[in-house]
Amino acid sequence: MGFAALAPTSDEARAQTLSAEVPDPEDVDVANGKAIFDQTCASCHNYDGSGMYAEDDEGDLVVTNGPDLREVGSAALDFQVSTGRMPSMDPDSQMPRKPMAISEQDLVDLIAYYDEEIRTDGRGADIPFDVPGDAPQAADFEDEASYEAALEEYEGEYDAYIEGADDVDMGMKLYLTNCAHCHSWSGGGGALTDGRWAPEIHDSTPREIYEAMVSGPGAMPMFSDGVITPEEKQELISYVKTLQAEPNAGGIFDLERVGQVAEGFIGWTVGLSLIIACAIWITAKQRAHD
Repeated sequence: MGFAALAPTSDEARAQTLSAEVPDPEDVDVANGKAIFDQTCASCHNYDGSGMYAEDDEGDLVVTNGPDLREVGSAALDFQVSTGRMPSMDPDSQMPRKPMAISEQDLVDLIAYYDEEIRTDGRGADIPFDVPGDAPQAADFEDEASYEAALEEYEGEYDAYIEGADDVDMGMKLYLTNCAHCHSWSGGGGALTDGRWAPEIHDSTPREIYEAMVSGPGAMPMFSDGVITPEEKQELISYVKTLQAEPNAGGIFDLERVGQVAEGFIGWTVGLSLIIACAIWITAKQRAHD
């Protein structure tokens, strides 16, 4: 309860949110991407993306601000910026999910500049464009017909990706083995050490989940395609999205679906405590009457 009261919320936006525009993949402005990087990223990650370092008392280099971006890959960049975690005014604090601080077109330009000028030898993971990302928004289209057409196409791709996973048991085992101990069995997130937390993944798109696995943001370990194959990632993501779609049958005191064992333990503890308290109260009343 103390952690929940002190942890940052999604309302604590630390960057200005700009209006989103629909990007044209063929209309990439690398110069604009450089300008965005210099204005919003370079102050922490240096102008060449090499990060900010200084020597400690033992002569070793330590990160003093932003880390080196040259080998993280475009997937990491897309994840951090598209989820609103970057740019950050406080690099020492874990950032919550919030609206993206730049437009979709600016993000495309930024990634194009990163891939062309900063990324070293194509290292790191690429953006998985074959995995569904954000759904189109009506405000981004000039007319209703265009929006409906784009939404129908997106829903078709989304359903095809989710339904393309045919091994639910594998997806469940992969999630419970690699993810549930931090994000909880329901994806509701949970507290970690050093004041950090594993965020809930209910609002994450399949692409964001995939990018998080291949880039390992924050305290999260990296699950490259060599560790968990793209097909296994699809099974895992399908399980997560299917789990999110299930209705919450926990009642009023569902404890954010932290798990049947934990909820059962708390239920028994509270219930037995109330029964014991009532027994003590009844006995005390009887003794006073006698």
